[in-house]
Amino acid sequence: MDSIHKLEDMIEGWFKPLPHLPANGRKWLAENAWWLTLVGVIIAVLGIFGLYNALNALNNLNNSLFGAYYTAAVVTSHGQLWTTSIYISMALLAATTVIEAIAISPLKAMSKKGWDLLFLAGILGVASGVVSAILNVDVMSIVLSLVGAAIGAYFLFEIRSSFKSVK
Repeated sequence: MDSIHKLEDMIEGWFKPLPHLPANGRKWLAENAWWLTLVGVIIAVLGIFGLYNALNALNNLNNSLFGAYYTAAVVTSHGQLWTTSIYISMALLAATTVIEAIAISPLKAMSKKGWDLLFLAGILGVASGVVSAILNVDVMSIVLSLVGAAIGAYFLFEIRSSFKSVK
């Protein structure tokens, strides 16, 4: 956890020179972070189940329509990489969702532990985006993942001082 705190301090330095949200905006965001996270968790859980069902339906369709026409090499090389990429992305999304769900109670109590968990979920989200982009050979996904992470981190670091450590 010490290396995560070092990373946290380094990233905070990147955001210091940027313009800040008004104080009442930071306060509102910090006080309501717990239910905003709850809404995100609910949406993510629905998304995970939807993706899982869609993936199974596509795999069944692919097997029934094309199974007899493709050689084993074609099906296992491209199709398997695509399927593996989606399963890895779903697993990382599930892990991120669990971390965010665990963060809800500490966020409600305005504890730094809740903020730390959101930061960890953000790091895992970036890792998920990069892994997915590499497996799919998609440079634009890496760029979009990093831009999204920067925007999310900006708001997260805007409310960092509102959360207190409990010793």
